[in-house]
Amino acid sequence: MLFRKRHPAQEILSIEGLPLPCQLLRSKRKSLAVHVRHDAVEVRAPLHISTADVLVFLDKHQRWVKRKLAEKQQRAAESLSLKDGGQVYYKARALRVRLENASRGGVEIDGDQMIIRGPAISASKAEAVLKQWLLQQARSWLPPRTRALAEYLEVGHKLKDVVYRKTRSKWGHCTAGGRIQYNWLIMLAPDGVIDYMISHEVCHLLHMNHSPAYWQSVAKVCPDYQRYVGWLKQHEHRLWF
Repeated sequence: MLFRKRHPAQEILSIEGLPLPCQLLRSKRKSLAVHVRHDAVEVRAPLHISTADVLVFLDKHQRWVKRKLAEKQQRAAESLSLKDGGQVYYKARALRVRLENASRGGVEIDGDQMIIRGPAISASKAEAVLKQWLLQQARSWLPPRTRALAEYLEVGHKLKDVVYRKTRSKWGHCTAGGRIQYNWLIMLAPDGVIDYMISHEVCHLLHMNHSPAYWQSVAKVCPDYQRYVGWLKQHEHRLWF
C-alpha cells in the first residue's frame, strides 16, 4: 500500500514496510535518488516528477533502502561514545568508557574499560583528554617508524617532516615535498593497521600515485596490506569522534 501526507514545510512520503517515512526534496536535478542515514531517508527528485512516480520508485527500491538503513543503524550503534558508560573501539576491542574526576587529565586502559580522568570531567572534556593522549602516542610511535622505513627503502632523504591532523576523509597523506601527515585517530587502530598506514604513506615517497608499481612496493614491506585495508573499511566508523 502506498500513501502520503503533507507537512507545511516539506512533503513526507510513507511506504508500508519501511520503518521510517521519507522526506521528499525537489530541485532542478535530472534524476531520482535516495539517500539513507541511520535516522532518516531522503528522496531527491526533479521538479517535473510526480509524487506518484516517486512512490513507485521508492517501492521498487524498498529492499535496498531497508538493507542500507539496517547497515547505517548498526554503524550508529557501534559509533564511539565518550559519555560515562559509552563505548570506545581501541586496538580492535570494545571498551566501556568510565569518566573519573581528577586534578589532572589522563587515560588508562584497565581490563575492558577505558578510564578517562580530568577536572570536572564530562563527555566534551573527555574528547580533549583523549585527543591529547592519542597525539602523545602518535608523536612517540609514528615518526621513528616512518623514518626507519624511509631509510630502509632508501628514500630517507625525501622525508622532510611528519605532522598530525584530524581529517574526515583521510588517514594519511604524503606531499610531493616529502611531508607525511597522519590522522592521529589511527592510534585507536591495531598496531598492524598503523604500520600499514606508515607503509602506505612512505611508499608514496617512491611513487606519488596508486599505480601497480606503488602497490607492489607496499606489498614488499607490508605483505598483509589488503587485510588491513579491509579492516579499516569495516571498522573506521568506530574510530571517529
